[in-house]
Amino acid sequence: MKRGARGTYAKRSMMMLLLAVLCSGALLAAQEARFDGRIIVEWVDETPFIASMRLVENFSFTQASGKTWPVPAGSVVDGRSMSPLFVRFSGHPFEGGFRQTAVVYDHAAKQQSEPWREAQIMFFEGSVTEGILPIEAKVMYLLINATGPRWVVRGESSCFNQCHHTGDAELVWRPLVDDEPVVGLISWVRDEDPSMEEIEQRVSDVILHPGPHVFGHVR
Repeated sequence: MKRGARGTYAKRSMMMLLLAVLCSGALLAAQEARFDGRIIVEWVDETPFIASMRLVENFSFTQASGKTWPVPAGSVVDGRSMSPLFVRFSGHPFEGGFRQTAVVYDHAAKQQSEPWREAQIMFFEGSVTEGILPIEAKVMYLLINATGPRWVVRGESSCFNQCHHTGDAELVWRPLVDDEPVVGLISWVRDEDPSMEEIEQRVSDVILHPGPHVFGHVR
């Protein structure tokens, strides 16, 4: 083999090795999303007419990006972050195959320490990690994006706080929607398998009012 050919072969070998390393790294990153801990709960009797549960042990979900969403022991969840429309088409949050994700998302919606949009993305990733088919996880994402709670992150300044001098008071709302157009988008998601961005755009087109000023607090 000539010297030039040897050099070319060596370069190609190095490039192939580098590509293999990068691909394996990407694969490992895609496998990082995980749940840690066990969901062990006890019923809470202090909230009549609302089925609430208190976590006995720490629990958390870590996204593929490395971001962790903790749910400390003692946290109370009740599933009210899921709208009736969501329950109608995806089932009760603590009875279906996405109950771990539902616990983490419900806690995030109560804490409001992270942006609501990031919490919704986390719900999609968590449900897929839990075993929900990606296309059905997108349907759930559609329903949460259209009807789920939105909030101003606690401690952040907002026009609401500036106008009404509420200080650190929470600001939580839900978009105003007509259920029928939202339901119509479910078939579109299942037929077209759109991207998350496309889902968000179609949802924004059917929302009658995004809030928050015309709505009261939602918990």
